Amino acid sequence: MIRIAGVSDVGELRALMKSVAGFWDEAWREDVLERALGSAGTIALVHLDGGRIDGFVCAHDLGFRAYLSELVVSPSAQGAGIGGQLLAEAERRLTMRGCSIVIADVWLDAEGFYRAHGWTSPSVVLLRKQLGANSSQ
Repeated sequence: MIRIAGVSDVGELRALMKSVAGFWDEAWREDVLERALGSAGTIALVHLDGGRIDGFVCAHDLGFRAYLSELVVSPSAQGAGIGGQLLAEAERRLTMRGCSIVIADVWLDAEGFYRAHGWTSPSVVLLRKQLGANSSQ
């Protein structure tokens, strides 16, 4: 079952994200999940198996385009189609809002999953800048 994620899910979402090796970023602020769930234009969904959250997707309608910020499935549930279900539902909801393009930065080992779901490489380059005290000026 897929439902909208709420602030009451934060603890379980944090545990899910930390259960996937390398997924949780210790540089994220303490309230990263609360901020993501509460941001305007956010679509945050969870997949439940027997009342337990085993998948999470978070996408954002930014006006010009949409951004898929997170898609994570419990290691024990990977390969069961949960990620595809969550991705399809997020895409459906973004389309209903009038979004025509969604972008994401994805792990290299997940590229095949996204391509299998119709994602292609854009004709742009993804750049990144580390912000804050540790960034170079």
